[in-house]
Parts: sequence; structure tokens; C-alpha cells
Amino acid sequence: MPHRFLAFARARRRLLAILAVVGPGLITATVDNDSGGIATYSLAGALYGFDLLWTLIPITVLLIITMEMSARLGAATGQGLADLLRERFGVKVTFWMLLTVLLANYGTIISEFAGIASSIDICGSATGYPEVFVWLKYLLVPLLTYGIWKLITEYDYKKIEKFFLISILFYVAYPISAYLAKPDWGSAMKALVVPTWRFDAGYFFTMIGVIGTTITPWMQFYLQSTLIEKGITLKDYDDAKWEVGLGCITTDVISFFIIVACAVTLNFTPGAPPVAGIEDIGKALIPLAGGYAGYLFALGLFNASLFGAAILPLSTAFAICEGMGWERGMNKTYDEAPWFYWIFTSLLITGAVIVLVPGISFLYLAVMRVSQVAQGLILPPFLYFLVKLGDDRNLLGEYVNPPWLSRLSWASFYILTVINILLLGSTLKELFM
Repeated sequence: MPHRFLAFARARRRLLAILAVVGPGLITATVDNDSGGIATYSLAGALYGFDLLWTLIPITVLLIITMEMSARLGAATGQGLADLLRERFGVKVTFWMLLTVLLANYGTIISEFAGIASSIDICGSATGYPEVFVWLKYLLVPLLTYGIWKLITEYDYKKIEKFFLISILFYVAYPISAYLAKPDWGSAMKALVVPTWRFDAGYFFTMIGVIGTTITPWMQFYLQSTLIEKGITLKDYDDAKWEVGLGCITTDVISFFIIVACAVTLNFTPGAPPVAGIEDIGKALIPLAGGYAGYLFALGLFNASLFGAAILPLSTAFAICEGMGWERGMNKTYDEAPWFYWIFTSLLITGAVIVLVPGISFLYLAVMRVSQVAQGLILPPFLYFLVKLGDDRNLLGEYVNPPWLSRLSWASFYILTVINILLLGSTLKELFM
């Protein structure tokens, strides 16, 4: 009996230790399924059925590798990623890296607000009163933007983190939508482990989008910054890395269900309507997968977009302020970190305003998709510098990348570079032939 009690006590202490570090890894990975991610995964299913499911396994492995490396860098150095880039590679490299991240992130911020607007349009179609919901969009988007701004500027990190963790629960909408679509689970699981290759520009474009929406540079900046914000150090690292791994697996499980649901309803179903916008995906689920599926898709899209609309401006503000050496952090006041809050506010408000321009809704899907492909295109150079930092023994000491991890990371860098080159080659071939 005493032995059982001791074992239970140890297990309880271990669980409490892990729960104490829950937040940065789970939030960062899960918000990766934002509006752009949902649009990209949905189109992967709608255009190619189950053919791109196999990419989720290597993508998950690479996501775990990059997220763990960022977490280890943050815990070991107590510095943000942009800080380390500036110190180790100089101001010029950091400037160009942050400029590309800013441009890609801004496109993604716009896509988050496009996702909020699209989810409102889906609900309008589901209820049969689309004209009412069009006007509702012009009311809700400004109100939600103001709510996000108040949340970030008036509360400290611990309170904000609780709000984000609650938002994760709404992602259950996508497994339910997939279940309602009644897929052939055997075929889906086979496609998950048996690669399918198509040598055309559209396939590579979508593949880069799937990679770019799952493994993005902004995630590494945000993860490392919030680990520091939460006070995670090397003594917490063993627990923190498990939380990071759990977040990576969770996000790609959700991605799997999104692809499956849209493959069944939009690719495999005869007579399924063509997809011209993200709202068409949600609308298609209503008659083909049951009355509740469209509402669930809209709920998931709304939550994910709102989640991303808060995180993306934050991540960008963290990265720029770290790179420039300015004060930053949600635990700082405006007077202590004016540039941090000014950048966050500017990105948030302009992203919302652009989406509310009349007649621009037909571009929502294109913005979502292109922003994720842009994230995929900038990933290889970013990965190069991340692995260089992870391999730096002078920086990390005993926490440097082990040889097997270094080799695997460099192999991933070369593979992603080749895929980007194949995309470029396929695009040029279709343009000139």
C-alpha cells in the first residue's frame, strides 16, 4: 500500500508539473489551424481528395523538431528568437528575415479577419437570411477587433493564456464535421501512410500551402517569446517539451479531419458545388453532410480566425521588437513597451479594415491560400538559421542539437528547398508550354 501511495504521489506531482507549463506549446501549435490553415486543408481535400493526407506525417515530425528546438533555445538562453538572430547573424540578416516574416504575417492577419467574415456568411446561408448576416458582419468585425485589443492591452499574460486555452476546445467541431460526412475511414488511413505524387503546379502549390500553414516562422517567434513571458527555464524544460509535442500532434489530428471532411463532401460527391470562396466549403457541408455540419464548420472557422487574429499580430510585434531591441511583452504596460503595443494595434486594426472594404469578399479565399503558400516559401531560409542556432554549442552547451537531430533537421531543410524549386519549375512549365 505505501508503494502504491508513493507511485500515485509521484504521478500526481508529475501531472501538476506538466499542467504548470501548459500554454505556450499547445496554444502556438493549435492556433496554426487558423483561417488560412482551414482554407488550405479544405482545398487540399476538395481538389485532391485524400491524396495529400500522407504529407501530415512528415509535416508533424518536422513541426515537433522545429517547435522543440525553439522551446529549447528559449529555455536555455532566456532570449527570444529575433534576439538570437541579431546577436549571432547580425542586423542585416535579421532585418531581411523579419521583413519577409512581416509581409507573410500581414497577409495571414488579413486572412484571419476574412475567416471571421466568411464564417458569418456561412451562417447566413445556413439560416436562409444571408442579407441580414452581411450587415451583421459590419457590426461584429469591429466589435471583435476592439475586444481583442482590450484583451491584449489590459490583461497580463496569465489571464490571456486562459482565454486562449479555452478557445482550443472549439476545434472539436472539425472531427464532428468529418464524422457527419461519413467518410471511408479505411481509404483515409491508407492515404495517410501511402504517398501519392502528382507532378503538376497545382499539386505542389497546395502541398507548399499545407506545409506553410502547419510549420510557420511566426510560430517559432511566438513560442519562444511566450515561453519567456511565462518564465519557463531549463528546470521546466523536460515538462515543457511534452506540452509542445502534444500541441504539434493535436494540430495535425485536426488537420486530418478537415481534409477528410472536405474530400468527402467536395471531391468524392457527384454534383458537389464548385469552390469559389471559403464560405462555399461551409455551405457545401450543409446539404451533403447533415444540417449541423455547416454550422459546426462555421463555428470552428470563426473560433480559429478569432484566435489567429489575436495571435498573429502579437507574434509579429514580438519578433519586430526583439529584432530591434525594443521592450515588449504582454506583462508590460504601454508606457514600458510603446512600440510593441503600437505595432500590435496597427496590424490588428488595418487587417480588420481591409476585410470590410465593400466588394472584396471574392478575394478572401485567395488571400487565405496565398498567405499560407508564402509562409511555406520563406520556411527553408528560416529553418536554415534555426538549425544553425540549435547546432551552436557555444550558445547551448549541453543542450545543443544531438547529431541525429541535426542531420534530420538539415535533411528537412534540403527537402523543403527541393519542393519549393519543383513548385517554381512546375509553374514556369505551365506558363511557357
